[in-house]
Amino acid sequence: MKLSVIIPSYESQDNLEATLKAIEPQVNENIEIIVVDCSATSEVDQICNRFGFVQFIKETKRFNPGKGRNIGAKYAQGDYLVFLDSDVILDPRALELIGSHASNGFKVFGGALELNTEADSSLSSYIEHYYFNHESQASRSPTIRSNLSSALMVIAKSTFENARGFSDLPRMQDTELTERLVSDGLTLYFFPDIVGYQIQDSPLKKVLKKIFITGNNLFFLRYQRKAVGPGKLAIAALLPFLMLAKITRINYRNIKFAASPKMIFVLCPMMYLCGVAWMAGFYKGIFVSNGIDAGR
Repeated sequence: MKLSVIIPSYESQDNLEATLKAIEPQVNENIEIIVVDCSATSEVDQICNRFGFVQFIKETKRFNPGKGRNIGAKYAQGDYLVFLDSDVILDPRALELIGSHASNGFKVFGGALELNTEADSSLSSYIEHYYFNHESQASRSPTIRSNLSSALMVIAKSTFENARGFSDLPRMQDTELTERLVSDGLTLYFFPDIVGYQIQDSPLKKVLKKIFITGNNLFFLRYQRKAVGPGKLAIAALLPFLMLAKITRINYRNIKFAASPKMIFVLCPMMYLCGVAWMAGFYKGIFVSNGIDAGR
């Protein structure tokens, strides 16, 4: 069983070295590491050159993350592809456990994403983490999922190729791919023993922009076909209630699996601000109808 770890990169020099250092002790003859970079500078090149086990691929044109992952998959020699973001620090046993789950026949699965508080512990880092990773706590039990995050996702190479890889979307390409896999009859799994610690260092304004974009894009990925004539008005009218249900569900999951006074009294109320940003993006998708947002 061979694993190919694929890391897409764009100006990732602030975080990539720590990611590769965490991987280095886990590398053996059955694990290859592929970094696909489209940075304008050579800083990422220099970092990768310091790690002899890295297969470095340089693209001159900036790509969306999904396209970078597709490029890496073309070069990959592994039976399984491990998609990893450049800001995710793997737990020391992560690749060993991934290999174990793959050997047991699971075709598509993800791992837990915890906040890397050693790198950033600002309020905005907590908000971003608990909004986007509310289904990925290490304290959860193994379960079946309806979608997975490509920040830490594993898929059999043959399954990935049959699905024609990621769509070329600026955001939510992982949601689009994994929900497409489910619609094709595949089962997605979540294994919390596989742990990655993600650096969340965006300022609050950028976090809210990301959430706004996901609201817009979710409309086009899931609801556009239903939003015709009266259907569009019905979705628009129900959206505030959908938002409240969505955020309450996020808060419930975070309190259940990551409870703390800070979570209950600070982060849970802030999640509703995130919900407003998500709803605004969704309304943009309904009424402005510019399609998938190209922003990141």
